Amino acid sequence: MIKSLNGKLFPCFLITLFLFYSLFWYLNNPRTLVALVAFVSLAIVVVLGFCYLRDRDTLRNEWIFLAVLVLFSLIFCFLFPPFSVPDEGHHYFSTYWLVDSLPFNSRVAADGSFLVREADLNLYSKLSSSLINSSSFDSIFNHFSWFESSKYVSFSDLAFSIGTENVPAKIGSVIGLQIGLLLGLGAYPVFYLGRIGSIAVFCFCAFHAYKIAPKGKSVIVFVSLLPMTLHLAASYSYDSGIIALSLLVFAFLMRGFFGEDRSIGIRQIITYFIVSVLLAPCKVIYCGLIVLAVFIPLDKFEDVNKGRLSKYLLIFVIAASVLVLRLASVSGLVSQSTSSSRGGEAGQFYSLNDILLHPRNSFMVFCRTLDSLGDFYWETTLGYSLGWFQENLRMPTFYMIPYLVCGFICCIDSQDEDAFLNQPLSAMFIGAFAVAALGSIASMWLGWTFNNESVIQGVQGRYFLPVLPALLFGLRSRAIKYRGISATLVLLGICSMNCIYLIRFISVATCM
Repeated sequence: MIKSLNGKLFPCFLITLFLFYSLFWYLNNPRTLVALVAFVSLAIVVVLGFCYLRDRDTLRNEWIFLAVLVLFSLIFCFLFPPFSVPDEGHHYFSTYWLVDSLPFNSRVAADGSFLVREADLNLYSKLSSSLINSSSFDSIFNHFSWFESSKYVSFSDLAFSIGTENVPAKIGSVIGLQIGLLLGLGAYPVFYLGRIGSIAVFCFCAFHAYKIAPKGKSVIVFVSLLPMTLHLAASYSYDSGIIALSLLVFAFLMRGFFGEDRSIGIRQIITYFIVSVLLAPCKVIYCGLIVLAVFIPLDKFEDVNKGRLSKYLLIFVIAASVLVLRLASVSGLVSQSTSSSRGGEAGQFYSLNDILLHPRNSFMVFCRTLDSLGDFYWETTLGYSLGWFQENLRMPTFYMIPYLVCGFICCIDSQDEDAFLNQPLSAMFIGAFAVAALGSIASMWLGWTFNNESVIQGVQGRYFLPVLPALLFGLRSRAIKYRGISATLVLLGICSMNCIYLIRFISVATCM
């Protein structure tokens, strides 16, 4: 009786909390947009609470996960004005360049310039400021039009190449932008279609990762629904595609380690190869996650000999794809030019010789960086500061603590997650995260930090998201037992926090 009563009180308490919370932020800024976001957020919480009351196991259904993921992705898509996501201007025009490079378009000149619709270029010029405020949203409502002139102008301000733009991770935005241009839509609809294309690919990959993973579902839910993940998924950033592919890799690993014996056939092997070839060249630092498949027991394969051969081939395929598409950029980090630029600043970046030949200074720089920016790394992994790190939009740190609790739930024993790696494998999973984290720090040390600076610049928590599942699952322990279904609790908890996040965000953003 007491257990049943507590089960009913929790969602009732949650809904009551949201009523008071929504009322406060609406009174803080009584705008229609704030009321709309509060209403949608409250509706999400009510529906999830009803599902929780009816049957807690309902929230574990893959279609519920997909519906929630698509809904939040679309909210993030339209709640952030164009070009308010970090580096979105660059990613937008690189997507435009890829569209122009398609054989049936052929709008790229020999000098590297390409054609852009005048309306789309004007949109970028008009919204070149990354500041998110009431004017940003007013501009969308005032200048939105469904159709625009198809007049094209030459654009040469930015230069792109196949080897630097992570093409596999931008397939969704390329398709979305192409559809918008073919239909002759206005600048805003075309822009948002590119974002929606990115969302479609991300949700497709995350859904299938959740569906095929026999264990680790709570980890997939957690990483997929983090504010920072949704922020990137609903943008032109190639991080959206990289995180999506990494979720599939993680799901395949879960199937390999915890699936039935003799369940991995040639079809599964080829699929994993394809996903690996798409992910590895995007960011070399994530190859450690892919290579974990080498440690899948041979008795999981339908044919032991094919399983053994596939492990050797996997190493070869990864190395070949990286060498073909990433050799130039990797070698560029090793041999720096005499002068470098970072935005409007000029100087000399650290070189590999600077780091290796001065170990004491390098040790001090590395430790000083972790001491100064350690909090920034974990906070930006979760998403406490979205957009271009706009000061007034940063969430209070205590808002991030419930997200940490959800991450902690992913690491404990539960009814649906009663599977653990042995200690050597756990260490390898954690090591894959460490390699990626250190690799991202090293890449920014060599490619974004001047040699007179005492702290490594440019590293952001979002770089850790693709390998975060490996860390969470590697840390799983039997020390604490949760008697419920962790995937359900994580979904309910993180969705509730996302709603709180969105209400506060839009109220504060539109105050300015």
